[in-house]
Amino acid sequence: MKWRAPPPAIEAASRVRSMDFLYVANNVVILFLLLGVGYGSSVTGILNQNTTCHLSKFVLYVTLPALIVASMQVPITPELVEGMRDLALAILVFYAVSLPIAWIVPGLLNSPPEEASIYRFVLVFSNIAFMGFPIIENLFGTEGLFYAAIFNIPFRVLIFSIGVLMITGAGSAGRRLTPGVLASPAILASFLGLALFLTGVRIPSPLIDLLDLLGGTTTTLAMVVVGSILASLPAREVVQNRKAYLVSLTRLLLIPAVLWLVLRTVTTDPLVIGVVVMLGAMPAAANCALLAGEYGANPELASSIVFISTLGSVLTIPFIATVLF
Repeated sequence: MKWRAPPPAIEAASRVRSMDFLYVANNVVILFLLLGVGYGSSVTGILNQNTTCHLSKFVLYVTLPALIVASMQVPITPELVEGMRDLALAILVFYAVSLPIAWIVPGLLNSPPEEASIYRFVLVFSNIAFMGFPIIENLFGTEGLFYAAIFNIPFRVLIFSIGVLMITGAGSAGRRLTPGVLASPAILASFLGLALFLTGVRIPSPLIDLLDLLGGTTTTLAMVVVGSILASLPAREVVQNRKAYLVSLTRLLLIPAVLWLVLRTVTTDPLVIGVVVMLGAMPAAANCALLAGEYGANPELASSIVFISTLGSVLTIPFIATVLF
């Protein structure tokens, strides 16, 4: 049986403070090379839309839940319990910051309602699953991934409730929201992992080893999926959309900077601050384009912001990590 004892808080804090640009850039570049593999595989026909869709489901339904449960197999410590209290407050701050910005920016851009709905969605919901988890694990290790899994619970509930309402308006979305939609595998895995953590129940070998092996493939597969999705987006429309660049800069730089300033006033835990700020620094959620297409809400615009913000994050993620930490 594997025991994943997180390092003491002082050790985690030291690692957060000691980040340098080359260390962060190296981790991010590796991930984006994987993205390039997915992009190239799609362009050359090795992956097509159908295989990418099935691969995405495999990540969301199998490897990501396995990663979440395995990452939460840690013993309860006073430092971790205190960190969870700070994390709960930090999650409230996250939405207290991102929601007002999401309503202000579209107005400043004089965006019509059909555009403003997409802008609001991408400014609140970043790419937690496909990019956030791999990057958090690379930068902060298992204990950072544990906090990211907790963060994922309200995030997933909100993206399929408030997020859908943002894109469609209350009328049509209300008829589509069901408990089944909200009970995604990632949410269920997060609740299961949290229950096992709080009760001190340890998953025995070989099951925990299986979860480790499956979860360990999430980073590679997720980045390949994102790269393949980007290859299917209309590049010409992307580069001509000025507002998409401004919204992407807000998503990648302004929101994490404001989060960093506010969180420093409510918690002194550098790991909590680091995880929440970096999750806020992720590009637009990849499923924004999927939801926009499903509900008939300008999927081309959503795809443009996903494309621009994902590519821009190659530079902004190392910048945010090194300048703010």
